[in-house]
Amino acid sequence: MRFIFVGGGTGGHLTPAIGLAEGLEARGHETLFLLSGRDVEQSYVADGRACISLAFESSRFPRPLALIGAGRRARKHAGRFRPDAVIALGGAASAASLAIPHAPLVLLEGNYVVGRSVKWMSSFSALILTMFEPTAKQLKRATAIGPVTRKVLEPQDVATAREQFGLDPQRKTILVMGGSQGAKDLNNLAQSLLPELDQAEWQMLAICGAGKGEALEACGYKNLVVLDHCDAMGAAYSAADFALTRGGASTVGELWLHGLPAAVLPYPWHQDRQQEHNARALEPGLLCLNGTDPKAHLASILACLQSDSQRQKMRDSLAAQRPPDGQAIGVAQLEEIATPKH
Repeated sequence: MRFIFVGGGTGGHLTPAIGLAEGLEARGHETLFLLSGRDVEQSYVADGRACISLAFESSRFPRPLALIGAGRRARKHAGRFRPDAVIALGGAASAASLAIPHAPLVLLEGNYVVGRSVKWMSSFSALILTMFEPTAKQLKRATAIGPVTRKVLEPQDVATAREQFGLDPQRKTILVMGGSQGAKDLNNLAQSLLPELDQAEWQMLAICGAGKGEALEACGYKNLVVLDHCDAMGAAYSAADFALTRGGASTVGELWLHGLPAAVLPYPWHQDRQQEHNARALEPGLLCLNGTDPKAHLASILACLQSDSQRQKMRDSLAAQRPPDGQAIGVAQLEEIATPKH
């Protein structure tokens, strides 16, 4: 069978889709990605995956006209590929999937709060796959599959993973992730942690975003590794005992998969407070940092770092909530929806 994935734009949209595509390909199916055209998407499909840009994000026209052009391109490429099902990834560009005829439409929703595009497109869909069970209950024809793994997330031996990044294999490690674009307040919080880590005999692996790690490196802290970007995320999660991060759907899903306790500093300006809701959905496995007081945030993080039993309780909570295999469940749902009904 053939499956087209339409949309993209952010890791939260792309990462579960790539995991599902890998599962479908392992069962002999063909996949094609029609992407929105953002540069950041290329880091997710750099493994040679079949993909075409819909030129939505690069269009010089207003977004409604750009979407019409993207829909025409989607229809043209789908006519050649002849899909058995179309999977919309969320985001504005995924609406181009509505221009593809004669194939059932599946929507992906990784966030706890249903996004605007999924709400609008839900009446046209044959199936909606969500990460969280309460999200599925808000929608018709929806199934919760949990987080979806992918090849780059495969866990590794802890010591081997730490050595891969030049870390001390015996030292406890906090993983800091500011996202692909970085996060100033999160990186500042990481910087304030450094003196405390030295006393507690921890080390830090910080993925700061391009050009955002200079302040951390300037601190001269020896038990620190700073990266602009990391492709080996399975190794990064395996190396860590705790994380400090944003609360995007892809990040929360990956923490869930690895059972890695974390403090989540949500992006504060999103209208639906999606990142906050994502983190709270997995409490007490994740700690959602409330308010804007960096001193309070620092104290909350240090309390977790200083308590092995607290971190273990968080790990146990994440493991207890996790479905058995989101990729397998999702692939089975897609195969069923794509099978002709007689």
